[in-house]
Amino acid sequence: MTPKWQAASAHEATVGDYPRYPGARVLLSCVLCGWCTGYSPERIIDRLQQLKVGGHTTLVRQIAPRVGWNCPGCGRVKWRTDFAWPPGMDDSEIKRLANRYRN
Repeated sequence: MTPKWQAASAHEATVGDYPRYPGARVLLSCVLCGWCTGYSPERIIDRLQQLKVGGHTTLVRQIAPRVGWNCPGCGRVKWRTDFAWPPGMDDSEIKRLANRYRN
């Protein structure tokens, strides 16, 4: 069994809001089968700017329709994106990173 990602519940968050979620990644997950992977928010911002289709102000939920490849798990295309913390990151680690970024 693979460990679960911990969702950050950021419904209207933009990609540029990532400092509010220390250690979080942009989670790309398949709605149909549950396959998922995480990406660095900085990498996503850079790619959106390279393509001239967005940047810091792009909503996280608007990234999913831009993904043009099929899911490796089920072979279909129905993506969802959100901020999430990787498996193994607990509350104390999140607080530690928040203090580090703040100071």
